[in-house]
Formats: sequence, C-alpha cells, structure tokens
Amino acid sequence: MSTASPAPESLAQAVMHLQAGKYFQIAAYVMLIYDHLLTFSVEVERIWKPKFSGASILFLINRYATPLQFIVIIDAFQDPIWTKDGASTIALIAVCEAIMILRVYALYGRSNWILGFLGFLWALQIVLSSVGIKTGFAVPLPPGLVGCIFSGSSPLFPAIWVTPLITDTCIFALTMWRTRAYLVRRSTGTPTLQLFMRDGFLYFFAILAANLLNMLLFFIAPADLRAIAASFSQLLTSTMVSRLVLNLRSLSYSETETNSDTTFMPTFVARTVRHLGEDMDSFEGDIPLRDVQLRK
Repeated sequence: MSTASPAPESLAQAVMHLQAGKYFQIAAYVMLIYDHLLTFSVEVERIWKPKFSGASILFLINRYATPLQFIVIIDAFQDPIWTKDGASTIALIAVCEAIMILRVYALYGRSNWILGFLGFLWALQIVLSSVGIKTGFAVPLPPGLVGCIFSGSSPLFPAIWVTPLITDTCIFALTMWRTRAYLVRRSTGTPTLQLFMRDGFLYFFAILAANLLNMLLFFIAPADLRAIAASFSQLLTSTMVSRLVLNLRSLSYSETETNSDTTFMPTFVARTVRHLGEDMDSFEGDIPLRDVQLRK
C-alpha cells in the first residue's frame, strides 16, 4: 500500500517555508560579506599591520572561520546529508564570547575573579548549547523537496539562544558598571569611554533582539520555521564583535585622540584593546594631562 501524498496546501506551505529558510540564510550571509568589504581596509591597518596578539588571533578566527563555516550551512539547506552543522555554530559563537570576556577581563585590571566567573559562564554556555543541539532534529520534508532544516521540540533546545544571552547580559552589566566607575571619577566622559558604552549598548541590544526573536519563533512558529533566524543571530554576533574590536583599535591609533585628549586615553585603549589581557592602570594613576599641567 503506497504512502498517501501530502495535501496540496501542506505541500505548498512546506515549499514556502523551505524557500524562506534558504533566502534568509543567503540574505544573512550577504550582510556578513558586505560588512567585511566595508571594514576590510580598517582590518588591514588595525589588525594585520600591528604586532599579532592572542586577541588578534581570536578576531581573525571569528572574522574568517564564520563565513567559511556558513558556506557549509548554506549547502546544508540544499543537501539532506547535513544534520549536525550546529556544532560549528556553537564553537564560533564561543569564540565571539571569548573576545568579549577578554575585553571585560582587561577592563577590570586582569581580575581573576572576573575571569573565573565569566569563564564559568562561558563553559556552561558551551555545555548547555551542545545539549540543546543534541536534542534537535532535521525536519522531515515532503517527497521531492531537498533540504535540511534544523529544529527542535525539547525544552532544552532553546538553550542554544538562552545561554549566550545570559553570558552577554553579564558581560554588558560588568562593562557598564566599570565604565560608570570611570565616569564617576571624571565629570565628563572621554571619547573612549563613550565608545565603550555606545558599542556595549549596541552589541547587547542587537544580540538581545536576535535571541528574543529566536525564542519567540521557537514557541509560536511551525517546526520548520523555529530555527530560521538562528544563523542570522550567529552572523550578527560575529559582525558586532568585529565592529567593536575595529572601532576601539581605530580610536587607539587615532592621532587626534593621542594629541588632543589625556594621557589616560592611550593607556586605557592600549591595555584594553591591543592586548586584551593586560593590566589597566589604577584610577589613581590615570591623571589627565591637563591636570598634570595645571599642577606644574
């Protein structure tokens, strides 16, 4: 006895959802590549020409492994043999989180407590996200349709998006608290502190919006659309982290900033961006140049 063919309405909906998934992945990938092209000249000047550090290597892994990995994801939407592309997604998001953790670690003067706390969250994120990926499955498609749409129905599946959101929330809170402490010590905000706060806000709320969209789709969307925005949130994270590092490095090398601002600013940026694990000066040592001149 032959298997009954799917109803025309169900088949049409499956085709529409499959096409939506494919178009969404391609559009997200174009966004990533377009941003790479826009910022490539800055990358050459601020990443390739200066001396390499561990932070530079993490930046380049995020910058170039992500688009290469995403080629596999795009191919997975055309070929049903791919079912486990989520593992590489977890690894690359973990690289982005590591960059942000090192940024906070440097911002707090290489505090072991901060590194231990965020390192614990980072490891927990990898473990729980891996568990969430393991509960996922490839959505069965009607005969004649080719593709691999990853989805899940387990309560653990949303851990893929919830755990990075928790880590990012802690990173955001710690960054804002530390920059606030600097601003309290100084009546006016310097360009670097303003950039730290601006990029911190933009990064956090962009990732928050993307992960909330993923969680919303998980609860209200059909099975073949639940993870449609997962790749977009990964690429957005990669783009935001790259922009954050490039923005700060550009400011640290700015002649205008060096000449017109305080001696505190080059030290602040150099220790926080060029070598993300180095100590920052104490508040007492960060005396603006104009104050030194007045005391003389």
